[in-house]
Amino acid sequence: MKFDLPSVLVSIKDGVIDLGWGHPSSRLHPTEAIRIASERLLAADDSTPLQYGATQGFGPFIESLSGFLSSQPAYGMPVDPRHLFLTAGASQGLDLACTLYAPAGSTVVVEEPTYFVIEKIFRERNLNVIGVPTDSEGMVVSKLESLLLDGLKPSLLYTIPTYQNPTGICLSNDRRHQLISLANEFDFHILADEVYQLIYFDQLPPKSLLAFDEGNRVISFGSFSKILAPGLRTGWIHSAPEIVKKFSDAALTFSGGGFNHYSSALIREVIDLGLLDSHVSILREEYSIRSNAMHQALKLYFGNEIEYTHPSGGYYFWLTFPKGFNANLLLPLAERIGVSYRPGNAFSESGSFPRQIRLAYTLFEVEELEEGISRLHEAYSKDNNGASLK
Repeated sequence: MKFDLPSVLVSIKDGVIDLGWGHPSSRLHPTEAIRIASERLLAADDSTPLQYGATQGFGPFIESLSGFLSSQPAYGMPVDPRHLFLTAGASQGLDLACTLYAPAGSTVVVEEPTYFVIEKIFRERNLNVIGVPTDSEGMVVSKLESLLLDGLKPSLLYTIPTYQNPTGICLSNDRRHQLISLANEFDFHILADEVYQLIYFDQLPPKSLLAFDEGNRVISFGSFSKILAPGLRTGWIHSAPEIVKKFSDAALTFSGGGFNHYSSALIREVIDLGLLDSHVSILREEYSIRSNAMHQALKLYFGNEIEYTHPSGGYYFWLTFPKGFNANLLLPLAERIGVSYRPGNAFSESGSFPRQIRLAYTLFEVEELEEGISRLHEAYSKDNNGASLK
């Protein structure tokens, strides 16, 4: 008997341009680079990558990764390999961080809005989630300070400081310093989800949040899902040596050795051959083109009807519609017309942002993005009976 089991995380409906998923384009998957790296890895006749790996991660990979990150202007700091830890992707690393630093019942602070999957991770860990508002400079740190002075005692604070998901904004340098200062004063760790750090367009973003850290408070998470291929399920943690040791000594790590040992050996070959550098450059150029195409389409079809900031990197547009608009009510009609998106309240623990939607420009080609925005405007202009939603 053959079962029709899924092979990928998301199966998009035929005829629907689903702008809700922040996934890389299949056309941009570096199949040739992976093939070349695989042949080189297998030609070495070394079975080490098939053995249980060191708990910190495959040593040669860690050293190659440190060299790669140190060479990236957007990262903004030298990286000591002793400060790196191999993960099975950023989400797995974040989940493990909860195990090590946030016992059930403790509190974690997040940006409002924030990445919807992280809220699911925190809920499954029975953590209390407190949202702090954001503006054009990222988390409003003064609001956080007020909560802390009123007695809030978080174990962790989660932030996407660069090209935030879903808003696309960057935490300003001043607020990065302020956030680190509060972490030192009020004794909590910062989980910095920096998976978009290297996906910039015309100008460099602020340096990694870790470059501002003066008290070993920041645990930075990176991922090859955004800069190489998500199917490799490989990422890293960058932090102080004592924090790396805590991850390396965790029961989950010790029981089976380092995560994704073979994938990391393969990625090491990609890095050493210079193929990762060239691929990231291709992604920056292609995503910049797609971001500009979505921006032009939004201007063409919506004009001044909506508000948004044109992102300078990352994956997303965050659209704000006029008062009275409800993204959830529009979604069924939009999908019948052939376009989908992620409603704003999905990014809020409290269900806020009813008139916001997130659009991703990475999965589809330029022509599809333009058609998707055209369909979105068509849906926005009508309800099920052809009446105005505005």
